[in-house]
Amino acid sequence: MTNNAPAFQGKGSVIPLDKLEPGKCGLVVQVVADNDDAKRLMAMGVCTGQIIKLEQLGDPMILQVVGSKLGVSRRLGETVSVTPCDEETFS
Repeated sequence: MTNNAPAFQGKGSVIPLDKLEPGKCGLVVQVVADNDDAKRLMAMGVCTGQIIKLEQLGDPMILQVVGSKLGVSRRLGETVSVTPCDEETFS
C-alpha cells in the first residue's frame, strides 16, 4: 500500500494514527494488530468507534482516550486507522 501525503488531507479520509496531526482528533475505524496487541489497545480504550486525540507524536505517542492520557508505542499506533474529525467532536 502506497501512502501519498495528499491522501491524508481533509476529513473523511482514513489515515494511520501516526499520520494524524498532533492536537487533532480522529475516529477509530479499524485496528489491524495481532490478537495480543489488539487486546492491549482495546483495554486502553483504543477500539473501533472511539474518538481519540493525538497529543504528541513520537515513540511513544501520547493519546487522550476517554478522558485519560496514555503512551502508545509508534509500532502499535501504526496499526490504528482513523478518520480525522472536528475538535468539537472530541469531549
